[in-house]
Amino acid sequence: MVFTEVPEWARAAVRARHRKEMDELDYRRELRRLDQHRHSQREIAKWLGIAQPSVLSALRTAAKVTMPVEGFSGATPYEICQRYAAGFLNRPQLVDELTRFPYVKGGQTDGYDSLIVDRPGTWSEVSDARRRGLIEDGVYEEVFNARHRDYGAPVVALSGSAPLTSE
Repeated sequence: MVFTEVPEWARAAVRARHRKEMDELDYRRELRRLDQHRHSQREIAKWLGIAQPSVLSALRTAAKVTMPVEGFSGATPYEICQRYAAGFLNRPQLVDELTRFPYVKGGQTDGYDSLIVDRPGTWSEVSDARRRGLIEDGVYEEVFNARHRDYGAPVVALSGSAPLTSE
């Protein structure tokens, strides 16, 4: 469900949930940065007001987190859309980042099986964000058209629920 379709009285809770997810991700990234700067677990525990074993556990979890792409607010297009849904990005910033993002090539079938699992960073993440209501259809269409205009491909209008595809 797109945010604008959420009842007015429930929007604060929806936005808070999105912010909570992004805050947790940012917390883990900041832990990684502290660890990369060779701060001791004892120092980190003192600063954060938590026990040293909790720092060790948090650092193990943080080590798995992907850092943002240089010049972007997130590591993947989906994360950028999550930041928009949380209210951390405005629409022009979202459109700019999704248009410029260095997308990786999507998965392909082997000719026998139709199952495709895309790697992080593919255009399918923008489609997923649209389907899950993180971005509006208009944002999807604007970014799709902007990316295709940049590559000289024809501009396509969004029609009903038929998904556009790219890359």
